[in-house]
Amino acid sequence: MEAFQRLVSEIFRLNGELLAAGERLGKDLGMSPARWQALATIRDEPLTVADIARRLGLTRQSVQRTINALRRDRLVRTLPNPGHRRSHLIQLTRDGDRAWQQLRDRQVPLTDMFTAGLGLTAAELERIAGQLRAIRKTAQGIGH
Repeated sequence: MEAFQRLVSEIFRLNGELLAAGERLGKDLGMSPARWQALATIRDEPLTVADIARRLGLTRQSVQRTINALRRDRLVRTLPNPGHRRSHLIQLTRDGDRAWQQLRDRQVPLTDMFTAGLGLTAAELERIAGQLRAIRKTAQGIGH
């Protein structure tokens, strides 16, 4: 139990440090971690606000606020959703794609630091991600 509590504590601390690093990396572009995450989530396909929220594990309302800000800055646009009249799809604009590419370019040195710098292979990172995913899914089932 103590080992699991230490793991959870480190995950919380890591989350905080990653958010702070994201804040620093995107600050001059006006990109908060929330904006960065939203752009990353829709980079390959348009999604609804509810879909984005589910993928990020956030509330629909908080994602809606972020999407509204991104839309004001013309980084995303809404598209009709053939599957649901009232729930529009959110898609990157050309400016949004450019912003995403700039953020991605800044992410490369971090990836190198976490892999080569710490001696972790891609396979080891995939294994760790799988274990954390399993813990997350267990946590999602609590109380449901």
